[in-house]
Amino acid sequence: MSGDDVFPDRNMSQRDKIEFMLEREGWAIDAVRANTRTDPPIPTYSYTVGFTDRFGFPEVCCFGLNPSDCRGLFGMVADALAGGTEFPVGPAFIGLLDGGQPCAFLPVDASSAVGMFPSLAEHQRLAGRADDAFELVQLAWPDPAGALPWEPAFAPALAPVQLLLGEPPA
Repeated sequence: MSGDDVFPDRNMSQRDKIEFMLEREGWAIDAVRANTRTDPPIPTYSYTVGFTDRFGFPEVCCFGLNPSDCRGLFGMVADALAGGTEFPVGPAFIGLLDGGQPCAFLPVDASSAVGMFPSLAEHQRLAGRADDAFELVQLAWPDPAGALPWEPAFAPALAPVQLLLGEPPA
C-alpha cells in the first residue's frame, strides 16, 4: 500500500471499504455523486455509517460539500462526541464551525430517505434491523455571510447545492 492509498486494496467492494473504516475508526463515510438527471438535481452528498453504534448519536449527512470536506466535518463531530459534547438536534447552534459560524443538525425522516443512503441501509440489514431503522440528521452549513439555508438572507446560488432533507427549525 502506497502512502496515499486509503484502502489496502483499491478493488475492495463498497461494503468492504465501509467495514475497513468501521474497524479502523469506529465509523465510516460514504459519498454519493451529484445526479443532474433528476428534477431538481441532487447535489453531491456524504453520510456516516456507525455514528449511532459508536456515539449514540444519529447518523449524519451533508449536502453540497466535497467528500473530503465532509470527512473533515464528520471527524470534528466524531471527536466532539467522543469527548462528551452533546449537540442539539433541530435548532441552530454555534460551536462546531470556526469563526462563530452557525450550523444545525436537522432531523431527517429515515423511511422516506432510506433509498439515498444504500451503505447505511445495508449496515442496518446486516445488523438484523430494518433498512430504515436508523436515525439520521442533516448537517446544515451556513453561506459565507453566516445565513443558514432556511433563512431569507441565505445566498440564492447555494440553495440548489444544499438540498434540505431535514426539517428546518420553526
